[in-house]
Amino acid sequence: MSKKSAFDVGPSPEEVRRVAQEARDLPREQLERGVLGCLGLVVAVWAVTVAVVATKLPERVPTHWSGETPDGWSSRTGAIALFVLTPIAISALLVLVSGLVMRWPQSINAPQKEEWLRTPQRLRTLERLMREDMVLLSALIFALFALITATTGWAAHQPGGAMPGWLMGGVLLLFVVGMLTFLVTRMLGSRYTPTDTVD
Repeated sequence: MSKKSAFDVGPSPEEVRRVAQEARDLPREQLERGVLGCLGLVVAVWAVTVAVVATKLPERVPTHWSGETPDGWSSRTGAIALFVLTPIAISALLVLVSGLVMRWPQSINAPQKEEWLRTPQRLRTLERLMREDMVLLSALIFALFALITATTGWAAHQPGGAMPGWLMGGVLLLFVVGMLTFLVTRMLGSRYTPTDTVD
């Protein structure tokens, strides 16, 4: 990679538009099999969890708690819709975010962004990396909703729909730790360091 002066702040908007146009003409890079396998496994667990819980839910389901006492209720159909549609909608939005790399690269906030915008191949690789990460984030979302579905199904059969505060708190803590770990390793690791060279 050629050395840059302290005044080199990256490619101009015109250069970025040209690079993005050329990148769109390149073949789309395939996701790593492990990424798709992870998503497939988590989605399978989520789907089985929803299917099992759905067959056992009563007609009135607690869906929000104040401490251990439910203060929000839903119908059985509404609860199932929540378990199913929410993670699908969130995951669809996450995957669409990676498409912005090709259509609006200036909007992407990635480590060493200016370096990724210098060549079409780099931009195409960045799109694949971000698509993989969005898929992995989707897996985290599906895992969260598998746990939410299971704990809600359990609480629906407790007296008054009560749920110990530590149970839902534990689920949310696991999700937050997983999310933070994922983001920190992505942002501070070498994943988003371009490995090719430019003149």
